[in-house]
Amino acid sequence: MTVRKVAQRIPFKPSKTQSALLERCFGDRRFAYNRQVEAFNTFDKENNSKPVYPNVTDMKRANEWLRDSPIPSNALSNAIMDFRKARAAYFRKSEYARNRPRFASRHDNVQSFRNTMPIRRMDGDRYPLSRKLGSVRIRKRDKLRYPIESLSSWTVKRENRTYYLVLLFDVDIQPKPPVEGQIGIDVGVKDLITLSTGEKIDYPDRLRRLEVNVRREQRKLSRRRKGSSNYRKQRQVVAEAYARLRHYREDFQHQTSRRLIEENQFIGMETLMVRNMTRRARRKLDADGKPMRNGQSRKRAMNHAILQDGWRGLMDKLAYKAEWYGRTFVQVDRFYPSSRLCHDCGRKYAGLRLSEREWVCEHCGAWHDRDVNAALNIRDEALRISQTTHNVKEPTDNRG
Repeated sequence: MTVRKVAQRIPFKPSKTQSALLERCFGDRRFAYNRQVEAFNTFDKENNSKPVYPNVTDMKRANEWLRDSPIPSNALSNAIMDFRKARAAYFRKSEYARNRPRFASRHDNVQSFRNTMPIRRMDGDRYPLSRKLGSVRIRKRDKLRYPIESLSSWTVKRENRTYYLVLLFDVDIQPKPPVEGQIGIDVGVKDLITLSTGEKIDYPDRLRRLEVNVRREQRKLSRRRKGSSNYRKQRQVVAEAYARLRHYREDFQHQTSRRLIEENQFIGMETLMVRNMTRRARRKLDADGKPMRNGQSRKRAMNHAILQDGWRGLMDKLAYKAEWYGRTFVQVDRFYPSSRLCHDCGRKYAGLRLSEREWVCEHCGAWHDRDVNAALNIRDEALRISQTTHNVKEPTDNRG
C-alpha cells in the first residue's frame, strides 16, 4: 500500500460576509508569519545574540484581538511552520541574500491560510470550513475525486481576485496495468517534445495568444505612473493574465504527461539543466568597442522560449507519475550527443549546427529528422542504462 498526497483545487465565490472573514484570516496569518521574520532579523552575528521567536500563545497574550479571530486555531501554527521551512531553505542555499525570508504583504497576489485539522464530512453539496467561516459550495463540475474520509488538510487561497479551496487527500495510488510501449522524448524549442515514434507535440495556439495578451498588458503597465490608481489597477490585470497563462500551461502538461504514462511502460528522457541553458550571454563587443546586440537578442529570445515552455515542469510531472503508476522513467546524461549520432550506424556528425533540422549521414546515407533521431537515440540509451542498472549483481561472499 502506497499512500500519496493528492490535491484538488476548487474555485468558489464567497459571500460579502464570508469574504470579509477570509480577508481577516489572511491578515492574521500574515501577522503570525511576519512576527517570525521580525524576530529573525534581530539576529546579531557579532554579539552572537539568538533571536527569540514568539509562539501562538505569546502572540495571543500580547494581542487581544487575535483571540477573537475567525482563523482556525492551528492555522497560526502552520504559518510558523512555513517560516521555519523558509529559514531552513535560507541556510541551505549558498546565495543567502536571494533566499532570505521576507515579510508577507497584503499587496501580494496570492494570500492563503491552511488548516490541518479538517472536518471530514459534507453537508449536501457544501463543505463546512468551520463554525465561524461557514461552508463552501462545491459545484457538480468540481465534485470530489477522492473520499472525504481521506482528507488531511484544506487551504483557502485567494489568487488575484479568485478564491480557491485546495483539498489535500491521503490516497492509496494503485499501479496501472502494464503496457508494451517504449518511447524516448526529445525536448525542443520548435516543438515542445518529439517522441521516438515520430509524433511531435506542441502547445495549442491558445497558449501563444495568452502570451501575446501578457505582453500587451505588460506594455500598458509600463506606461502607467508608478503609485497611481491606474498603475495599481493595471498591475492587477497583468497578474490575472499571468495566472491564466500559467494555469493553461499546467493543465496541458498534466494532460500530456498522463497520456504518455498511460500508453507507455518505459519512458526515456534527456536530463535538462534549464538554469544553465538560460543564463544571460555576455555582451560581445565589435571592433569599435560597441556591444553586438544581434547575437544577444537571439540568445534572449531562446531563453524566453525555454522558460515559457516549462520544460522542467513537464519532466517533474512525468517523473512522479511514473513512480505512482508503476512505470519506468530513465533520464539520459545531459552530455550524451543524441542529436549528433546517426541512429542507423552510430556515426557522430560533429559539425551539426542548430539551424540544421534535417541531415544525411555521410557514412550510411540515412536521412534523419533532427528531433526524431535524437528521440530514438535517447530511447535506446535509456534502455541500455535501465538494463545495466538491473543487471548489476550483488557481490558474493566466497570466504570458506
